[in-house]
Amino acid sequence: MDLRVICVFFVLPFLLWGCATGRGPVHDGALPSPELVAPPDKARGYTDSRTLASHSLTSQGYQLLETGDADGALRLLEQAVGINPADGPGYYYLAEAWIAKSNFSQAARFNKLAEIYLRKDRVWALRAKDQKSRIDTKRQE
Repeated sequence: MDLRVICVFFVLPFLLWGCATGRGPVHDGALPSPELVAPPDKARGYTDSRTLASHSLTSQGYQLLETGDADGALRLLEQAVGINPADGPGYYYLAEAWIAKSNFSQAARFNKLAEIYLRKDRVWALRAKDQKSRIDTKRQE
């Protein structure tokens, strides 16, 4: 049996079942990797250098966030969304960088943009919703 057929009929239902529970992702303190959003697929028409550059900068910004360099991440992520204003993960990570700097009003602004640009991707939309809840909780503390 072809591996793709196995994935479609056996793996995909379990993934969708997990999404159908209504529970959002539990934030374990780890940032979602940008690999959750595949690099722009040239077969789908993403051949422009701006989209590719934006994705590269977003990935680099993510790596800086992972090492605790929020300021460095902010610089790269701002460049990423400047190049591609529809870079949803870029906005998500910008919100994470502002959370790391305890600037929750800025985090909320970027989270709102992340929610807009990630709304069509179920996994990222749930992450953005979870991020919004974390920001709201921290604002009230």
